[in-house]
Amino acid sequence: MATEQAPLAERETAPPRRGGGWQATARGLLIGRPETGALFGAITMFVVFAFIAPSSDTFTSRTSLAGLASITAEIGIVAMGITLLMIAGHFDLSVGSVLGFSSVIGPYLILNYGTDPFVAVLASIGVAISIGLLNGVLVVGTRIPSFIVTLGTLLIWRSVLLRVTEGFPVAVDKDTFVFKLFSYRIEDGFFHGYQVSFLWFIGVLLLLSFVLLRTRFGNWIFASGGNERSARSMGVPVDRVWMILFVVTALCACLMGLIQVGRFNTVEATRGAGLELQVIAAAVVGGARLNGGYGSVLGAALGAAMIAMIQQGLILSGIANYWLQFAVGTLIIGAVIANQKLGRSRPQI
Repeated sequence: MATEQAPLAERETAPPRRGGGWQATARGLLIGRPETGALFGAITMFVVFAFIAPSSDTFTSRTSLAGLASITAEIGIVAMGITLLMIAGHFDLSVGSVLGFSSVIGPYLILNYGTDPFVAVLASIGVAISIGLLNGVLVVGTRIPSFIVTLGTLLIWRSVLLRVTEGFPVAVDKDTFVFKLFSYRIEDGFFHGYQVSFLWFIGVLLLLSFVLLRTRFGNWIFASGGNERSARSMGVPVDRVWMILFVVTALCACLMGLIQVGRFNTVEATRGAGLELQVIAAAVVGGARLNGGYGSVLGAALGAAMIAMIQQGLILSGIANYWLQFAVGTLIIGAVIANQKLGRSRPQI
């Protein structure tokens, strides 16, 4: 159901103080929308790498941009899902293990039991839904912080993945129709040379943005993270919102896993390791607040684009890849400091 009202958490937050001069104007723009800083950062980073690459057209070539779009899509799909969860006041550190375990289910069933590929993909999706639901039930039922719960499930599902694969890659025929839906390269039109994963990315971006900004459920998400006590007193089903968002996050991880299965033709026991750090970084850089109540799906997408540009730009500029972690860590710290300086603090309960 659509609504014209501002999210509850935003309505309860006092407006920024007004002052004169360009500094106040710039600060107002940055506070007004959570993704503004990420947009400015993404544009700046693109310009910088376009100039420092060895050849003037290396970073901006169609091939490079197609690769950049693929990296952005795979990080961004999960980052957008986890952003909704962060706005609602929770984390999911298990997304990397969920990606690996749910994506191996399909190839494993096909190779060992001759399962129809379409049914195998549905089984992968069902596993992801079950894991997300389990995370939600544990958080809601035990009131243990989601950071601890999902840290535990991260280790559990990684161990199960190692047991299922026995440490060896599980291969799949990527020319199978159902996997080509997630991985084929577009051969004509405006997106010629791009992976179809970029279209999945755009679809997820539009869908989750609509849900967050134009539906009652989106208002509930903001309210649940901005002021849980007030939200419950106003009849918001906070527990249900949290459980649904854990499932959404797991489904986003599963979608990314299926995309990677089609692209790389295999699933390894280490697939998805470290993903949780990248997607949380993208969400934070995109304006999501660590203690909930504030954030943007578009901001998460832009944050993912920034991380992808760092990864692509370092390679094309001949800079050692280990600087990627340094740059991402710097982005996280800088984004948190910026949020504090701009007055994006939790509303008082």
